[in-house]
Amino acid sequence: MNIKIDTIMVEMVIKLFMSKIIRITANIFIGIAISGFIFGDAFALSISKEREISVEFMEAIERQNKIIKDSMAVSLVTEIGEQILKTVPPQPFRFSFYVMDEDQFNAFAGPGSNIFVHRGLITSLDNVDELAGIIGHEIAHAACRHISSMVDQSKVMTIGTLAGVLAGVLLGAAGGGGGGAELGQAVLVGSVAASQTAMLAYSREHETEADQKGLVYLAKAGFAPKGLLTGLEKIRSRDWFGSETIPDYLKTHPGSTERIVYIQSWIEGNEKKAAANQKNAITPLKIDPFRFEMVKYRLAGLYGNEDEAHKLFSDILTKEPDNSAANYGMALLMERKSRLDESIKYLRKALETRAFDHYILLELGKLYTLKKEPQKAVEIMEGLEVVPEVETEALFYLSQARLNVGMADIAERGFEKVINTAPKLFPKSYYHLAEIKGRSSNREDAALSHYYLGLYYYEMKNLKSAKFHLIKSLETLSDKDKQNHAQLIIAKSELKEREAKRDSRQRRR
Repeated sequence: MNIKIDTIMVEMVIKLFMSKIIRITANIFIGIAISGFIFGDAFALSISKEREISVEFMEAIERQNKIIKDSMAVSLVTEIGEQILKTVPPQPFRFSFYVMDEDQFNAFAGPGSNIFVHRGLITSLDNVDELAGIIGHEIAHAACRHISSMVDQSKVMTIGTLAGVLAGVLLGAAGGGGGGAELGQAVLVGSVAASQTAMLAYSREHETEADQKGLVYLAKAGFAPKGLLTGLEKIRSRDWFGSETIPDYLKTHPGSTERIVYIQSWIEGNEKKAAANQKNAITPLKIDPFRFEMVKYRLAGLYGNEDEAHKLFSDILTKEPDNSAANYGMALLMERKSRLDESIKYLRKALETRAFDHYILLELGKLYTLKKEPQKAVEIMEGLEVVPEVETEALFYLSQARLNVGMADIAERGFEKVINTAPKLFPKSYYHLAEIKGRSSNREDAALSHYYLGLYYYEMKNLKSAKFHLIKSLETLSDKDKQNHAQLIIAKSELKEREAKRDSRQRRR
């Protein structure tokens, strides 16, 4: 289907998009894009084309700074997702799981089997089965290649434009996108007006197929299929985006009421079969309900609305003053407000009933580092760097504390290990390595100091400073691998600078 939009229509639709009702639904338009409102189903994307779109899509999402790089939350979502994937037939893409810093009660599957779960979804659910139900549904969308089957990319736009439109529309007005994103949103809204009736039933076909397969995956993976049902009931009670007046065709997952009825019928009709699947399931994933509560309250305390989080924790602690997870969440909220002594008080209260919980101990160690009491921090965190659930994060903060008590050699080895394990999660490791190397009078160490500082600034998106330090490092750096890496990052920085200038020129037009 060819789309033609004149200038007047684009301007009109952009104004409409920026109105209140469209702001409310901004985050759901990606569902329209992937459900066929624009692209039609005459052609399916090849694996290679979808992979190209996926790379561009993820770059566009990264630019919005909406991905929460929190190891505790991401590891929970990933563990659940990987457990479900054990029951799914072989797939052309490697699945990746992300948590988005969005209040909306939502989740979605992007191109290339990238699964996104909103913070607001996790904090509103009650148990692991409900979260697994939603994740299983999104995995089913990806496994059925619903995105691929709907995109006739060659007739609509280039891969880069398509990826940008998908990402821009996903985040919508909340992302504060520029002219390119606005145009993409205008194309979406315009195409919806032209074809919403014809495509509505087809979109619901996708939902039904994803529900059917998702329920089977859940049972085989050892999760209760009822979790999807109760999760959807919460979605309906919250009405996703706050208004029953928003039509189904503007929702990422339309027809929630109808889907609840269908899933209820499926569970009743397949109760014995589902029970057998669960009984014969692969080795079940044992997730402590307390861990789920900790993740919920961590996300609320660190990223949610401060007033709402304070009321949530206060209400719980009034009734249950010894609730460790709520004390932990309140401690994180106090830390966020720079009320460190109060934060420590809540953490110590949490430890009264969970004396050896590594997440609580790690947070307490981090606080003592912030309070410039590194020796206490070291004493609390030593040993946590070998606990699988927190080892990388614990090693980073323990290395910081060790650096501050004069244990530079051990700290250096710790930061190097963190970089080898999770450089994107803890980019400040590069800064600390630069700091350590900068203390030496050795010429090679001076070059390494510039090298690490360049990598740090690159991760911080300060491309000018990144290039300066990397170029400086090449003057005396002898390590061939690091030389090649520095040259690669310089080239990437220059490419990003050119892209930024091009985008700026387009926005001014």
